[in-house]
Amino acid sequence: MAVVKQAEAPELPSPNGAADNAAASNLVVPITPDTGQPDAQLPQEVKKAAPPKKRPPTRKLKPGDLICGDCGEGNVETRKFCSRCGASLAEAEVVKRPWWKRLIPRSGAKVRKSGDRPKGRRGGQSKAKGAFMAAFRVVRRIVAVILLVLGIIYGVSGQFRGWVNERALALKAGVEKIIFQQYDPVAPVEIVATSQLPDHPGQLVFDGKSNTFWAAPGAGPEPTLVLKFDREVSIARALVYNGNKDDIQGFHRPQRLHFVFSTGRTADVDLRDHPDPQEVEIANGDGATSVEIHVVGLFRSVKGQDVALSEIELFQKAD
Repeated sequence: MAVVKQAEAPELPSPNGAADNAAASNLVVPITPDTGQPDAQLPQEVKKAAPPKKRPPTRKLKPGDLICGDCGEGNVETRKFCSRCGASLAEAEVVKRPWWKRLIPRSGAKVRKSGDRPKGRRGGQSKAKGAFMAAFRVVRRIVAVILLVLGIIYGVSGQFRGWVNERALALKAGVEKIIFQQYDPVAPVEIVATSQLPDHPGQLVFDGKSNTFWAAPGAGPEPTLVLKFDREVSIARALVYNGNKDDIQGFHRPQRLHFVFSTGRTADVDLRDHPDPQEVEIANGDGATSVEIHVVGLFRSVKGQDVALSEIELFQKAD
């Protein structure tokens, strides 16, 4: 008997085929291999804790206490971290002892830090040394009390303050006189030149003017000035104006002056060859009533034959 196959009906396209395929693709979840590592994430901003606000300390501060720089708490000097906020005290401010309390010696037993030990003594302390140290401590306390009392009186009493200021200024002047020596001018009452030109006598050396000068012949005896004083003087310094400043090459200029004092002592002074004032130190001039000034060396002129010296000012140490 013959078998008859039934014809299969053709598959018709669905009117919503594209939409169905899209919905099916959305249901598919992609599978990624498991690597065992967490997924990468963007770095998150770390929020810093707000610093603690400074507040008054909870205890009365004492010399040596450490003040916390973060919260202002006072801590004993043995602490390393703040007792209130826990911050480090490595750079904490230390409470200092008032200056006026430093003048008053501390009484009572000495307080030592943790771990401190008194230093050992070798052979013991002698009685004489112990008595000296005890006396020294007593004197130091007395001096400290006296200074404290005088300071209070100085601040309260205007009369006492004026007296102290006057003595302090006198002491300051005395010290300055020793360090910065002061000088007083010395003027002769009589001047005689052993040689001079008619228009330029020796008296012009001590007239207080640098545009006038004493002139003496360069040939012959050495030019000399003889000065006399009305009392004993102690000549220690001189201010010299050399030559004729208006015609420096028209005259010889003194190069060395030789001083002979009435006491028999002498001194030599070397000058520089310029008309500007020059200070020179003079030795052995104490207690003199007269002095001779000899020109014993010359800076030679290129065109003149005479010696010129403008001015000499003598000084002695102030009393």
